[in-house]
Amino acid sequence: MKDNSVRTPVKIAVGIWVLALLYPANWLLTDEVDYDEGVQDSRVTDGDEQSALNGPIEVSVRGAEPPTEVQAAGRPKPKPILQPESERKLPESVVVAKGKQLFTMNCVACHQLDAVGKVGFAPSIGNRDFLSLATDEFIRQTIRNGRMGTAMAPRPDLSEQQLTAIITYLRSAPVANPVKVSVDWEKKFTGDAEAGADKYGRYCAACHGTKGEGYAAGVPGTGIGLPGFLSTVSDDYILQTLKLGRIGTPMQPFIGSRGLANLTESDGHDLIVYLRELGRKNVPGSDREMAVKGDPKRGKLHFDVNCIACHQADGKGKVGFAPSIRNRDFLAIASDDFIRKTIRNGRPGTAMVPRPDLAFQAVNDIIAYLRSLPIANPVEINVDSTLTFKGDPEEGTAKYTKYCAACHGNDGEGYLAGVPGPGIGLAGFLKSVSDDYILQTLRQGRIATPMKPFIGSKGIANLTVEDAHDIIARLRVMGEENAGGQAAGQ
Repeated sequence: MKDNSVRTPVKIAVGIWVLALLYPANWLLTDEVDYDEGVQDSRVTDGDEQSALNGPIEVSVRGAEPPTEVQAAGRPKPKPILQPESERKLPESVVVAKGKQLFTMNCVACHQLDAVGKVGFAPSIGNRDFLSLATDEFIRQTIRNGRMGTAMAPRPDLSEQQLTAIITYLRSAPVANPVKVSVDWEKKFTGDAEAGADKYGRYCAACHGTKGEGYAAGVPGTGIGLPGFLSTVSDDYILQTLKLGRIGTPMQPFIGSRGLANLTESDGHDLIVYLRELGRKNVPGSDREMAVKGDPKRGKLHFDVNCIACHQADGKGKVGFAPSIRNRDFLAIASDDFIRKTIRNGRPGTAMVPRPDLAFQAVNDIIAYLRSLPIANPVEINVDSTLTFKGDPEEGTAKYTKYCAACHGNDGEGYLAGVPGPGIGLAGFLKSVSDDYILQTLRQGRIATPMKPFIGSKGIANLTVEDAHDIIARLRVMGEENAGGQAAGQ
């Protein structure tokens, strides 16, 4: 009789070793074990040489990260590869929460809480009928490209993941009596533009403006005759809107027996053909040459359509949200060209997006309006944009931390840090202002705001000009650091 007492443990040990080679344990792939990630494929390779197992072996391992490379026996254990958050499939509740946060930061000023909109100001994009007509891609492209001629500026700075989160949030709200509408995005209708003009004047102009310009005409409806709208919607999208309306808004159905005007589909086709004609007429020309001195009355209208959501009525601003741009000291320091470039170029890293779509004349009118607002005890401040100061950024770090960080953030990020002051350490701000602009601001402050003077005996910190130079040097370093961070995050 043979003694198997020794061979049995040996066989078991060999079997375990073979299994370990063929089915690598989760601890070979990552430092942590997560049994909730699901089943993923993993490969075992030996670089460019023949594998110790004569080629790669695909196996299913519960808890492993997505396909990752594990060196064969004898090689050093690699560092775990962590999957970027942007590539993981996050739970919908997490995506909705992110979307709500992004919506609050980027959209709520115009579209209001819960995306309910505001008549005469911004449409409801949480509306049942809008969401039934608009595809995710339609919403995505509208955010990314904006709506030319309106306050809906392009947002190419938002990532695909951020856009997805915003759309998921919009679609997450419970809807009573949901409807399903199929829109043909390729369909084009033929109709009579002249007949459409008559119907537009009777049924649409009162809400959307005689030229379809929308809010800019002081009417409650959107600019359905503007190229920015008409270039994004199909004929069938407009037809279905005429059939369905927008529940809970002044936009009622117009087609059919239940429609406000009992229009036929053929009437709808005439209206659509006329709108297309309006869109061609509303394309802006070369506006700089045609621009004249700004008109404050027109400027107020443009301001109310494009700026009031953030900068508030009369440009007085809101602490922790948007600066006062009708402030006496700001208007004394900022030249017309400075304001014009800020509107045109925006401030990267903030909600102040570029507005190259605004006509040069409209910008002139806005500036004229701001300068027409009554100011008590006006001051005159001269800024030399050519001056460059030589301060010590290391010295400036301590001074910034002591005097500036509480209001503007540790890294100068401003409102994003939940502080009351704007982002004076952001590249978008620092590229647009001279050293002397900052110096004069530290000297003058901003009357009737938390920004007090800091320089001299009347300053709250009694700083010297040299102290200010150090702070400015530190801000310039911050701008470079924050610009690098923004680029990396895109």
